[in-house]
Formats: sequence, structure tokens, C-alpha cells
Amino acid sequence: MTTRPDPRSLTDLAAAPDTLTVPALWAALTPDVRRHALALSFGEDRSVRNTLVGLLRKTPRYRSFRPTSFSSWSAEQFADALKAPGTLTPEVIQAALIALHVEDRRPMLGAFLDAVGVPHTDGVIADLPDSLAADQGTLFRAADDLAARFPRDEVLLYFLTLVVLEPQFWGGLKAWLVRSGSAGLEDGR
Repeated sequence: MTTRPDPRSLTDLAAAPDTLTVPALWAALTPDVRRHALALSFGEDRSVRNTLVGLLRKTPRYRSFRPTSFSSWSAEQFADALKAPGTLTPEVIQAALIALHVEDRRPMLGAFLDAVGVPHTDGVIADLPDSLAADQGTLFRAADDLAARFPRDEVLLYFLTLVVLEPQFWGGLKAWLVRSGSAGLEDGR
């Protein structure tokens, strides 16, 4: 289990992307977004379910449950039980963040990746290039365009997720995040 991070908002995290961690990003999400991301991330995958049962059995509420007690649980039931910050490992959180974007936000992903010249299929990157071909100006214009077209929190979450999961590749977004976290963006749509 991870320690419970201090909850900060996405805007707070954007203002200081060098301090970003996967658990802190997870804690900044609303319980509904965490629940939805978790439900998208594991569905019926048995190996993921076994991992989640192990995590649940480490929490006081579910410690006395037998593993078979969870066999009939839906993805949503697992998500409800595990959505609180501090109960998941960083690996499970990463899978949930990726699923949230890939399953629910492909148009946003595709628009941004097209704008910065990263090859993808419907918003999903098969092989990350060695480096980002877009210069800082192109990256900022693409980020500004995305922020104007999509909801602010979704854009911040997407960019924060990119930075925390692939910091070497997406590090150029940090300056944009600092600018948006310090000055605030106009609410998208």
C-alpha cells in the first residue's frame, strides 16, 4: 500500500510539475473520476482482479473477507471499494490513468498527438519515438489549442499524466503546465 499523499488540485500539481507523483495525481482526482478510471482499467481481467483482491484484503474493512467473496463483484464494485487515495499501488493507478484516457478521451489524445507529430492510431501510441519532434513553440500551440477545445481539468489531467508517466519524452509540457497552473486557464467549453 502507498502512503496517503496530501490532496492537491490539478491546478496545484500543474504549477509544480517537478514534484508530481502518480499517487499525488490520483489523489487530486474526484472520487467519481477515480472510480470510473478503475472500472475502465480492469473489467474482467482475472489477474488484475486477483491483484485487487489482495489490495482490498490489506484494508481493515475487507481484511476478514475470503478471496472467493469477491468472485461475483463487478468492476464498478471493485472501483467503489478502491477509489480512495492511498489504497492502490502506483502500478494500478498508472493502469487506471491510461485506461481513462484511452477508453474515454481518444478524440483529445488524437488531436494533441496529431498537432505535435507523434504517430498514433486513434489516440493510442504503439511505439513512442526516441524524442519529440515538435519544438517548444509547436508544443505550446498544440497545448493551448487543446485547452481551448476540451474541458480544462481533462486537459490538465492528460498533460500531467503524460509528464508523470513519460517525463523524459513529455518534459517540454512542464513549462506549459507551470504557466497554466500559475495563471490558470479559462475553463474549457
